This record gives sequence, structure tokens and C-alpha cells, in this order.
Amino acid sequence: MRFLILRILTHSELGMFHEYRRQGKEGSKQRAVNFDWDVVDRVFPAAKDTDRVEMNLLYDTDQGVGRARQWLKRQEKNWRLEGNCPKDKFYHFVDPGCLFAMEIDAGTAPGSGAWAVFPADHPVTRAVLADGESCRLAKSAMIALHDEEGERVWRLLGEARPDLFTAKHRESTMTTAAARNGGNGVALPPNPSRTVSILASVGYSLPDAVADLVDNAISADATEVSITFGRPDGGHGRWMGIADNGVGMDRATLEEAMRVGSASDYDQRSLGKYGYGLKGASWSQAKVLTVVSKSEGAPACHLTWDVNDMDGWVAKSDPLERWEEEATALGGHGTVVLWKDMRPPQTMPNMRGLDPYSSEVRQLERHLALVFHRFLEGRAVGRKTVAILINGKRVEPNNPFGHPLASAYDAKTIRIPTGGEDGRVLVQAYLLPSEGEISSHHAPEGQDAVRRALDLIGLHGKRTETQGLFIYRHDRLIKWGGWHEMWNTTDEKTKLARVVVDFDHVLDDAFKINVSKRIVLLPQQLQEEIKKVADVARRDSQRKYRKGAAPAPAGAAGSVLGGLAPAVTGAGAVDAASTPTAPMPTAPAPANPAPAAPSAGTAPTSPATPATPALPPSRIAVKPVKTEKFFWKVTKGMTGTLDVQVSDLNPSLSALVQQIRDDPLAVAHLAAFLGRLDEVDAQSRLMAGGDA
Repeated sequence: MRFLILRILTHSELGMFHEYRRQGKEGSKQRAVNFDWDVVDRVFPAAKDTDRVEMNLLYDTDQGVGRARQWLKRQEKNWRLEGNCPKDKFYHFVDPGCLFAMEIDAGTAPGSGAWAVFPADHPVTRAVLADGESCRLAKSAMIALHDEEGERVWRLLGEARPDLFTAKHRESTMTTAAARNGGNGVALPPNPSRTVSILASVGYSLPDAVADLVDNAISADATEVSITFGRPDGGHGRWMGIADNGVGMDRATLEEAMRVGSASDYDQRSLGKYGYGLKGASWSQAKVLTVVSKSEGAPACHLTWDVNDMDGWVAKSDPLERWEEEATALGGHGTVVLWKDMRPPQTMPNMRGLDPYSSEVRQLERHLALVFHRFLEGRAVGRKTVAILINGKRVEPNNPFGHPLASAYDAKTIRIPTGGEDGRVLVQAYLLPSEGEISSHHAPEGQDAVRRALDLIGLHGKRTETQGLFIYRHDRLIKWGGWHEMWNTTDEKTKLARVVVDFDHVLDDAFKINVSKRIVLLPQQLQEEIKKVADVARRDSQRKYRKGAAPAPAGAAGSVLGGLAPAVTGAGAVDAASTPTAPMPTAPAPANPAPAAPSAGTAPTSPATPATPALPPSRIAVKPVKTEKFFWKVTKGMTGTLDVQVSDLNPSLSALVQQIRDDPLAVAHLAAFLGRLDEVDAQSRLMAGGDA
């Protein structure tokens, strides 16, 4: 956890130096250098706002280099470097525009390092500001560069002040051409470290990378995956261990698994594909990758890739340190992947009430809960239930279709010809409950339960952004949200519609699955079939949004375990019996009870007498407005409130609103009626005809 922190000092911060005060230049009484909160989050991710981040730092004095205990303390929006206001005349040159540079090892508590100040016209300052690595200083007062990010700047500082800064000199890992092939060719093996840098830039986030290793564990028949994310200031830097109780590997199998582009055999249920995930995912996050594995009845074995020591592509098997042995301890069989010297993200996650490190843990937990929800629920075909733990805490599944009020439409199975074995895709639409329905359903459990249910069904984000396709490969969620190329927008009114697209490895090439398994290209033929299913759910979502009712999907199973419809012959053919049809319009449901999902094969029936509107009358607001853009406008707020605006373009409608605005039930009926008129686009016809 080695960082280089750069800041251009301002007038208000220079009061930290007594010499600046003695010269009569001080304009404020601040006695510290400001540290931006995002820099502190990245360098000290385990620090809470209430903490005092302790450091032992070298710095310049009149007698040479000295050492002082200093600390960072939260001050309003940012932090301040306190504990040492140098009295030395050495700092006679300080002025606004000086460069403050700090080297810090944040992998231990307290941290250790050094800082120095360079005049604005110093060659080091000019060179640092002219280097591309300092570009972010143009828009931010302070930046933090991790390890190789600041390699050139570090070298400049190390050459100028080797007593304070440790310039890093990379060892060459170039492999010379040592063998000729047939006398007319030469072997040119790739440079290992450069090759690893390229392979590591696939685009994995930390949750994506961990998910790839969980894939490997499940493919090895693991029923438990235990993830340990060590505290970054715990003495070993930023590290993580991913352990499983799968079948494990013997030495020969491990050697092949550590090879780039390994020739591992994948069975039809495997979540892996390219023989790359272990290395690519690991190198995207860490410089040192160690794999310890043990098959039943065989001794444990291990191999290590160290990005800084890969000459000749030789994986090392040196003895592990004591703490590494403890972190990779195995039972009778299984595998542990140990990441060391992990790279921190450029921007740390920030969740209310949590420090950045705890936010990373929470973000990882949420990702795995969604991606592997079928395995955690025991619903993955041909797999045992899998338990995933993070720092000893069990990950609970988050099924995006699992709310008891979610309604499932009939499933369709679509056959995709591939030239060899035909692939089959299961497509099934779901209609989610509205915020109001969820609130009513969970109200007896308390407000915390309501908030949690809304957060889970929204996937901890905006529900508008999580509508659309949820694409599964072998029961593993690989991509979700958005309508791909089928619809360009994610309309607020369609946010209750989600569609499962489920396929297996047969269609990997047809769908252009990439290495990270996050890019999927759906053929045009399949998109057309998906649109037929999705359109019904989208229209029902719009209907529910406009009038607060809960239309029942035709043929809906009423549960998240909707049946699989049989496929028929012919390219892209679909069983007609499984095709959803638009539901018949229904009268609004009662205000308080949650709507019951219809049983499979039953169609909703209209009641003989008018029913009470779905929204409680107290949650419908009517407001007269002056506008020439519409006669009426019915909108639904984020909290489920229905807002009805009525203009004075139509005197009769305006007068009616004035007459009934104090009658909640009459207002509710009017809102429902106007919503139905919107469904048939009546208002646009009135506006076009000028009939007021």
C-alpha cells in the first residue's frame, strides 16, 4: 500500500510553517495542510471520519532530515495534516504554488513515509507538473498515485531527494531470443510483465474479478466459498483470500491451471470458458497471485505468479510466509487463491455511515448476492446449494424476481441454430410490484423492512436503471439492466418490467461472450422474439404506473418458478401455447390488500360492480394549473403518490375538479378515468382538434 501524494499548496495552508508567519505573509490562522477526502479514502480506506490517522514521517529540518509523529484529522469536508508545524528557517522559500509531495506506506498502522516541499520554480516542481501522471492536479487540489501509477514522478523525486523518496527501479524481465527454429527463425517469447499488464486490462472491477473465481469454485463442485478481505492497514497491505471446498487439484493440474490460456477441460455445466479467468481476474487486482490446492488423499501444493519476477514465465513455489500459510490453510480438499499487493480502485466506493474499506466489502457482498442468487437459493440446475461467506458473514441471495408480489408470465423456449448443436434460450417476463404495493405488503414488519425490500428489489440503485433483460448462463447472472438494442430508453413507466434470458455454453460463440463474460451480443432473431415477450410486461408496467392498478399477466404462474414451455421445430420457432397475450383490462384493485397473483392458465375477470381505486385516496393530489400544453396530466411520484394536474383549457373539467376536490373517493375515480383516457391517447386527439 505505497502511495505518492501531491498537492499544490495555497496561501491559507502555509501558516503551518513558522517561517512563513515570521515573514508576515500569513493571512489566516490555519496551521495544517489540507488533505482531500477522496485521497484519504483511497490511501487509508479503513479510516472512519471519527478516526485520527497516525503516521511517522521524515521531513526537512535545519539540522537535516528529522522524524515526527503526525496525523490526519477530519475537519468538516476534508482532512488536515496536523501534529508538526516546523519552526525551521529552511522553509523560508514557501509561497503559494509550492509542491507538497508525500510518500506513504499505508499498509501498517501507524503509516510511515516522508514529505517535502519544493519551490514553484524548482526543476522537480516544473518536471512533475509537466508530466502526464500529474494531469489530475489541474482539476483537483490533491492526487494520490499508487505504485506504478506514479512511476516517473517517483523517479524524479527519488533522484532529487534519495534521503526522503525511494525511487523504484524495475528489474528487467525481458527474455532474450535463445533458440532458432530450423535455422531461418528465432524464438521471441513475450516480455512477461508487459504481457501481464495487457492481460490485466480486460476491465474487471473487484466484484467482477472475485465472481470469476467463485465461478471456478462452483465448477469444481464447491459447496462453500469463503472470502477473506484483509484490513489494508493490518500489516500485510491490501490482500484477499478466496477459499473453496471443491475437489482441488494435484500438482500437474495446478501447473496447467496457472498457465495463461490453459488447456483445461470444461464440462457442459462449467461456468468457465477460456482458461483465463484465474489469471486475468487475479492480475487485474493484484501483483502477486498464489494458488494453494489439495485433492482428496494428496498433499497440498502451491504456485505463485509475481508480476515483478516472471522472467522466463517461471511460476515460483517458494515457501510461504507464516501469515500466508494461515490464510491458505485447507481441509481435506479444496483450493485457495491468495491475492497480495492489490491495487486500490481509482475511486473508492462511498456508502453512508461506512468507511471506504467497509463499503468495498458491502459492494462485493451485494454483487455476489445478485450474480449467484440461484446457487445460494439451491435453484441452480444440477448443483448443490452453495454458501458464500465474506469475512465470516454469509451472503444472502438477492433474487431480482423473488418478491412474493412479482408476477411471472408464461415462459418461451426459442431454438437458435448454430450450425452444429442447436441452442435453446428460455425467455420469461416478470412484472414487479410498485413501491406502494411493496410498502403495503411489508408495513406490518416495520419501516426498516419496507426500506430493505425496496432496496433489494431495486438492486440497491434506481429501479428505472434495473428494468430490462437479466441474462443468465448456466444459472449464473452475467448481465442485467437495460433493453440492449431493442428500445433506446429506460422509461420510468416501464421500470416494473424485467425479462429473464437463460442460455448455456452451446450459444457462447453465437452470443459473442467475451473473456469477462459481461459482454453479450444477442442475435437479431432472438431480439425479435424477446421483444414479443417484453412488450406485454412493458405495457402492463405502463398501465400500472398510470393508474396504480395491478394488471394480472395472462397465463402468469404467480411465482418465480414459472414452467418451461416446450420448444418446437424450425429455426427460431416458438410454441404458440407459451406465447403471452395481453391481459384483459381489469378494474382497480382494493386500496390496502396486496393483489393476489393469478393461478396459471386463469384469466382475470372483471367485477360486476365498480371497485375502489388501487391507491388510497389520501395519496392522490389534485392541483389546478394554468397551461396550454394539456387538459390534464396524471403522474406518479417516486413514493407512490398520484398527482393529477388539471388546466383551465376545458372549463367543464376544471369546474368538476373544483366541485369534487374535497371528496377523496371522487378524486380517485376521476384519476382512474383520466388514466384510462391516456391509454387510448384521447387527450392528443382533443388537443389536435382544438376541442376545449
